[in-house]
Amino acid sequence: MWWRLLAVAFGLFVVFKITLITYRRRRYPEPHEDWSVVDLDDVSFPKGFRWGTATAAHQVEGNLVNNWTVHEAAKGLEPSGEACDHWRRWKDDFQLVSDLGLDSYRFSVAWSRLEPKENEWNDEAMDVYSAMVDDLLARGIRPVVTLHHFSHPDWWEAKGGFTDEANLPAFVSFCERVFAVLSDRVSVWVTINEPTVFSTMGYTLGMFPPGRRSIPMTLRVMRNLLRAHAKVYRQLKKLNPDVQIGVAKNVTLFDPKNRWSPIDWPFARLMEWFWNGAWRSGIQTGRMFFKDIPEAKGTLDFVGLNYYTHVLVGPASVSLLKMKFPKRRQEVSTEFGYPMYAEGLRRAIEFLAPLNVPIEITENGVADAEDALRTEHLRRHLWVLSNAVKDGHDVRSYHHWSLMDNFEWAEGYTMRFGLHRVDFETQERTLRPSGEVYRRIVNEH
Repeated sequence: MWWRLLAVAFGLFVVFKITLITYRRRRYPEPHEDWSVVDLDDVSFPKGFRWGTATAAHQVEGNLVNNWTVHEAAKGLEPSGEACDHWRRWKDDFQLVSDLGLDSYRFSVAWSRLEPKENEWNDEAMDVYSAMVDDLLARGIRPVVTLHHFSHPDWWEAKGGFTDEANLPAFVSFCERVFAVLSDRVSVWVTINEPTVFSTMGYTLGMFPPGRRSIPMTLRVMRNLLRAHAKVYRQLKKLNPDVQIGVAKNVTLFDPKNRWSPIDWPFARLMEWFWNGAWRSGIQTGRMFFKDIPEAKGTLDFVGLNYYTHVLVGPASVSLLKMKFPKRRQEVSTEFGYPMYAEGLRRAIEFLAPLNVPIEITENGVADAEDALRTEHLRRHLWVLSNAVKDGHDVRSYHHWSLMDNFEWAEGYTMRFGLHRVDFETQERTLRPSGEVYRRIVNEH
């Protein structure tokens, strides 16, 4: 009989805690500014703050063969094809970066271009990446190199990619070879871009390669991505301890769809822990999803923050599986479907602050083909960022996503994130009005 009383007592305790959380959250819902009264020109940034933009190899270079091109064909997706033909036009594109007055540029190297077949290294391609670095430095632009931005060789994918810990030495070896050539001139490195996005989209939702749907495999890949980062970090720091190495973490916030629901609040907290908290815990404690990964503890010199939005969730939010996002009454939906929520940038910064390392905004932007929202999106986020920096948060850069329209993964060419419009038939680049605004802000600060 006693165990029944214990079960009832435990149940009442859980209900009490949920009710308490709900009460507190009702009183303190996610913040929303009255943007009609905010002076978006009231921004300031410290001396030495860096302004930049970003791209990724598979999205811009063109004519690659890798895990993504295999996935495109298998799923009948729009092929990446020539993309922005950046591999041939990179000097002209770097001129666009210079014309904006930027002093930082984040880009990725394509493992599949450098090692198209296992143990066959393409020195000519490596020479091109080296020339890119030299060109950026000659322009006074800091190169920020990402080693894995969603794509890798199809031969490595055929072995299981990040699903198998035994495959990680090949990834580490690739990183070492790139580092050996560029680390004398590149001081800032990103090991892996958005590990949670890569894991969830590829192994839970099946929208990224390899198009699987398995929660256990998702957790395995997330752990192996943390292991891969840790191994690369420790090996590269041995080779050159003076460089700065970090991860680009997508921090998506999760809020209850129904603020008065005692179910939606804990569900939102669970989602946020899965998406953000487990990764942060892995870096802080060397433990992720109840598995010890001690080599990961403390493996950050900085953290890259990719911030785009918050997601409203509850147990009935099955529409998220179809990438349909609810929004608050006062919010505006972007072309991608999720709401513009600039206030969340401050919350994302505060989430990363306990890592006690500098923060670089490695991505922030909006899909907006008509350029109707991008200027407001940019100015709101920079206002929030300015206030966060004024309040003491150590944020050292802002990289707008993206320099130009490009291949937007599962969405193909339908989503336009560029400061420059790209005509994919002629490859002509045209600076959008929002790009002019960004250039003005950069020049003023």
